[in-house]
Amino acid sequence: MNKLVTLIIRQVAVLSLGWLLSVPLYAQSDLPPLALSQLTKPAGWQLVGSVSPNADGTSMQPKPGNTVLVGSSEPLTLLTPTADFRLRFDVLMTPNADVVLNLPSGQSISLAHSQEIARLLKAPGLWQTVDLWYKIGSSKESAVLEKMAINGVTVREGQMLAGKALSPLTLLAKSGNVAIRNVGYRVMTPRTVAQWVGPLSYTIVEGGYIQNPDDAAKKKVLKQDTTSLLNYEVSYGQPRQYTIFFTGKLNALQAGDYRFDLNQGGLAALWIDGKEVLPINHLELGMPNSNTIPLTAGPHDVKVYFSRSWFRPGLGLYVSQAGTRPQPLHAPTSLPEPDPVAVVSVNPDFNDAGNQIQRIRSFVQLPGEKTKRTHSMSVGSPVGLHYTVDLNQMALIQAWKGDFANTTEMWYERGEPQLLAPLGAPVYLPAQTPLMVLTNDATAWPDSVGENVLQYKGLTIDKQGIPTLSYSLAGTTVTDATRAEGNALVRTLTLTGSPDGTPYCRVAAGTALEEVGKGLYAVNDRSYFVRFDPKAKVKLRQSNGKQELLLPVDTKNGAGSVQYSIVF
Repeated sequence: MNKLVTLIIRQVAVLSLGWLLSVPLYAQSDLPPLALSQLTKPAGWQLVGSVSPNADGTSMQPKPGNTVLVGSSEPLTLLTPTADFRLRFDVLMTPNADVVLNLPSGQSISLAHSQEIARLLKAPGLWQTVDLWYKIGSSKESAVLEKMAINGVTVREGQMLAGKALSPLTLLAKSGNVAIRNVGYRVMTPRTVAQWVGPLSYTIVEGGYIQNPDDAAKKKVLKQDTTSLLNYEVSYGQPRQYTIFFTGKLNALQAGDYRFDLNQGGLAALWIDGKEVLPINHLELGMPNSNTIPLTAGPHDVKVYFSRSWFRPGLGLYVSQAGTRPQPLHAPTSLPEPDPVAVVSVNPDFNDAGNQIQRIRSFVQLPGEKTKRTHSMSVGSPVGLHYTVDLNQMALIQAWKGDFANTTEMWYERGEPQLLAPLGAPVYLPAQTPLMVLTNDATAWPDSVGENVLQYKGLTIDKQGIPTLSYSLAGTTVTDATRAEGNALVRTLTLTGSPDGTPYCRVAAGTALEEVGKGLYAVNDRSYFVRFDPKAKVKLRQSNGKQELLLPVDTKNGAGSVQYSIVF
């Protein structure tokens, strides 16, 4: 298989542009909601409770309420900034809509016509998320678009913006219609939230990579002294392997929740007032460990533990509150910039839609799952739609747009985790077998099936590299082929044999299924669509706390097939 393997060296940006790798851009990930009723509605905009665009997108079909704004050509002012800010909102567009975001510095970003954005957008009629981190300009400095993400995927970062003006940030649809909801907004300030009370004491002991501080405390003491800021460089002149205990008092300037970000190359941990805030962890530079705790105003006892390992050494501690940028409690030289990170990726040739499909066998671990899925295959298409199938359950478990696969944890150094990660924002699909022989349409769908029910037999590959999977299931033989077409993955399942019961295909399962039109359903609050033959006799049912769509598969003549599309 010809893989186009790309080594991407991601250079570390200047920390003043947003602490891009060493700490999160801002102190808190949660943003206070902005009430849409407070926004001035220009002509053509209305406040509604929800929208349900029809299948062709000609109508938004609004319902009464106050949680969604719907409009078109007139610009809607989302905010007029006076300081740095972070903004997040959900947006839904009709087909062929040209939605434009106008930045405070005067630049316009078209969601439909910006290539790096358009390839990540979900299909019209689906909700998607836009995130902005923005630093306003001054007479001496340009404004900076610190980061812009679409559906969780960064599309722009550290972009210097020309223009000194500070205009409102607006949204409009030059064509078509647009809806927005879940607007979150926070002003970001660089104010000091806490400071050291006097110098910190430190003790350096012999030995590195000591995972238990009690064991380290029994080691030979090499040096004791004080330092004005947290700084691992107090170890200079000592043996290469060492461990440091830092103790000091930190003055919290006001009562409230404080977030601490500990960034190290080696083993490190943090305690405040004798309570563990960040447990001992072995991490490389650029992999911050974070926690938020409440503190009263006034001084607090702080203990930091650092034990050197084979990682490049460094130690940094940041503190922040909601609405503030992370404030360093360490000396600048104590936390060096991380080495450039090599990302090993695999992509099809996006310039040639007829290019070979890419296929990778790997482990995959989904969010919330404690164990790896060890028999997984990911398939990357040159049209930019990709998916992963769990070969133990024959389940399409995730699908995504944009770039294909991050294989760093498979092929970098030892590659021990053997994990593949999507390079785009995945849509998570039901992780169970799509086919099952049931006694009747009220029988519960199994959470998993064993080898006595489902046995994977192998695959065949066509000239373009598209795999067709083969397996046996409850007395039948199944072929399973998935193709990327437009905004959809089209899946065709063919059964042969004589099953003991009725075969069903579960085309969708989720917390909420919404019928958009004949043969078209929206899944989980318009996260994605499923489309099937509008003449099919589908059954919508409630089972185990979720809704399911079942299609019976007719095998009266010893064979039958079912086809459906996942549109996202």
